[in-house]
Amino acid sequence: MKLSFTTLGCPDWSLEQIAQNAQAFGYEGVELRTHTDGNHLSPDVSSADAKKTADMFRAHGAPVFSVMGYTRFAFLDKAEVENNQKLMRKLLGVAENMGAKYIRTFAGNLPKGADIESMTETVSAALKPLAREAASRGIKIAMETHDDWCGSARLNKLAGMIGEPNGFGFVYDIFNCIHAKLEPWETTYTALKPSILYCHMKDGWFSVDGKHHYCPIGAGDLPLHAIARKLKDDRYSSYFSFEWEKKWHPELEAPERVFPQYTHKLRRVWSGVEG
Repeated sequence: MKLSFTTLGCPDWSLEQIAQNAQAFGYEGVELRTHTDGNHLSPDVSSADAKKTADMFRAHGAPVFSVMGYTRFAFLDKAEVENNQKLMRKLLGVAENMGAKYIRTFAGNLPKGADIESMTETVSAALKPLAREAASRGIKIAMETHDDWCGSARLNKLAGMIGEPNGFGFVYDIFNCIHAKLEPWETTYTALKPSILYCHMKDGWFSVDGKHHYCPIGAGDLPLHAIARKLKDDRYSSYFSFEWEKKWHPELEAPERVFPQYTHKLRRVWSGVEG
């Protein structure tokens, strides 16, 4: 088990601050957000700058293990699919230059009027050649369990249609799957386990109106001890990446408070459960 965080949680930090704080707060990796909005690396970054950035993170003991991209493929418009394929190919170059093992992606919400069967075909057809290219470069495309893509049967069907396990797998966002209420988290985990590349971790609680509210890890409804026990039993050795959605929810606590709390809490829980 290794600990990392997504830089979605520290939108106001510079790259230097991210690297320094990752080291200071006890993290072993960083999932670096890559977007044209300036947080935190442009998809058009030069090879030299990508390598320089990666070197800085490695020097602080927290390498960029995943490039956090924003590609989506569930579109009726073929031009939109092709534009996202072009962006993914840019991100493959970024990841290769940084020595990152993964590129996070989404499938995307189902368009109005579309059915899941046709969109599974569209997404798999778009990702299949990209996964093959990723595998040839020693990278895996890591699709997050998100939006309309949280059920294990749907996800495994998609992975089977892509058929490139050396270049494709899943970011298992446990809270997203719990929030989707499609099946118990244990069911999702067991079914996806062979294809899970790493996990996103966040916590929250549900109010009487059904809305969820994010909170520091261990303070909400996430069954943290049960998750740690199950994954430790299975000798899980990849990353638990803390996703604190500060960029989308500025009212959340500052990363200077919650990032060190996360490493303390996760290591304490992990060491305290049997495995």
